[in-house]
Amino acid sequence: MLLRILALVALLGAATLFYRWWQGRQGMVRRVDRPGALTQAIIGAPRGARATFVQFSTPMCAKCPGTAVLLKRVAGEQPHVAWVEIDAAERLDLARELNIMRTPTTLVLDSDGLVVARMDGAPTEAQAREALEAAPLPPEYAI
Repeated sequence: MLLRILALVALLGAATLFYRWWQGRQGMVRRVDRPGALTQAIIGAPRGARATFVQFSTPMCAKCPGTAVLLKRVAGEQPHVAWVEIDAAERLDLARELNIMRTPTTLVLDSDGLVVARMDGAPTEAQAREALEAAPLPPEYAI
């Protein structure tokens, strides 16, 4: 009986550690070096002159609508920043090429269309702003 209780406690402890690790990765900003630009033709919408949030979503994603609202708001507050949403189910080829394994996943493109940051999972506002910092303002837009 004692052995079963200890096994259950160990299992609950391991599950708790895994959950905390998983939650800590939600929206985490990672710097990315991906060769080749994502053009307007590839993403299906105009890019921002400074940066573009490219959010991959699916119809069944519970966190995607909230992420979209957050990213649209952050993009709207910044000059020359755009937000684009791509349905990963409809653009499976692009999702596979970019290694999109879950939604929401957001890529940040710089002014040249290069991926400079990536957020897997639903980001916080601070994480979205941090990711945007990876795309510096082009010299022609500097104050």
